[in-house]
Amino acid sequence: LTERCNLTCCHCFINQPERAQVVKAFEPTTKEWQAILKKISNAGCLFLLLSGGEPLLRPDFPELFVTARELGMIVSLFTNGTLLTPKLVDLLAGYGLHGLEISLYGATPETYEKVTGIPGSFKACMNGITLAVDRGLRLSLKSVLLTINIHELEQMKDLSQSFGVPFRYDSTLWPRTDGDLSPLQHQISPEETITLDINDPKRREGWEDTAKQFEGIFIRSNFVFSCGAAYRSFNIDAYGHLTPCTMVRKPAINLRKIPFRTAWEELGKIIAIQRAKSPEGEAF
Repeated sequence: LTERCNLTCCHCFINQPERAQVVKAFEPTTKEWQAILKKISNAGCLFLLLSGGEPLLRPDFPELFVTARELGMIVSLFTNGTLLTPKLVDLLAGYGLHGLEISLYGATPETYEKVTGIPGSFKACMNGITLAVDRGLRLSLKSVLLTINIHELEQMKDLSQSFGVPFRYDSTLWPRTDGDLSPLQHQISPEETITLDINDPKRREGWEDTAKQFEGIFIRSNFVFSCGAAYRSFNIDAYGHLTPCTMVRKPAINLRKIPFRTAWEELGKIIAIQRAKSPEGEAF
């Protein structure tokens, strides 16, 4: 719904300043977002994930959420949790939010706010988590492991357990969408990632099951896209453009001007793109 965020996380690939009026000016209006929601609902979209940036920054978030639910879509929400209020949590519960994921960047104010760059944000996040738990929302916590917060992984697990909610983490970082590589300076090493997976019984078991499932199978496709992007899923960016997924932003088709079915058919053409070879013979 927006690329703007009230936090300034050091690793984020997308966030724009909260008060960036130039960015805000290009975002769809409430009516435009409602029209887009109706387009995708009429085309058969059932599962909808609302994210950002920080989606709760938009004053019309409650209105857009209600519109999506009244259209019959099953809605989930990704948020940093700092802007949750009792009134908003009641609305989410009352209209049947399917799932809520809140990002947890540390188990202490010092570490959390070293990541987010905003004093007081840890307390605000804890308040949001507490509100969601007390209201009985289907909540889970997640973290991006960084050189800054990896030392608090076990504490983050314990904190999640104290709230009685699931916890997961990932260590993959991405360059910013403008090409800035600065987020990557906070990425933990592959060796650290592998060590964590080996020492975590559940994650290790998951990898072992995956290895057995694909043993002896050549899984690299001749096609560039072998996932569900532009086939059974899609992304709509903060400016109303239909794209294959969050990390693949081209092609970008303006849904404010083109019917969804037309845009979907155009987007689907990427499925046919085959891998090419460089002059040196390396696939890319």
